[in-house]
Amino acid sequence: MKRTVIILLCAAVCVVAAAAGAKPKSFVVNTTKSGKSVMGFAGTTPVEITVTDGRIEKIVALPNKETPAYFKQVQDSPIFTKLLGKTVKEASEVQLDAVSGATFSSKAVIENIRLGLKEAAKKAK
Repeated sequence: MKRTVIILLCAAVCVVAAAAGAKPKSFVVNTTKSGKSVMGFAGTTPVEITVTDGRIEKIVALPNKETPAYFKQVQDSPIFTKLLGKTVKEASEVQLDAVSGATFSSKAVIENIRLGLKEAAKKAK
């Protein structure tokens, strides 16, 4: 429910901006390179963060070698949704919790998100 409201709000902002003739400023940060030393249980766990008009629009996990059943626990957790709609600065201040039972994978994803937010802060300037 909360996620749907955030998505609808982001869509509404884009529609209003388009109607006003302004294109939303959007960019994507990929942590494949910057997070290559961040290891989950079975390897790297890169993420891709989409920022539109200074706010987090989407965070997705990129291909990895984590055990699918455990990584699904991470993907189903608030890690990928808790920051949606927040500014990069606001998102950087949010505490993300590891997932019990998928600790290595979730901690690695959280670290990749932190790295991605640092890169996003530089790009947003």
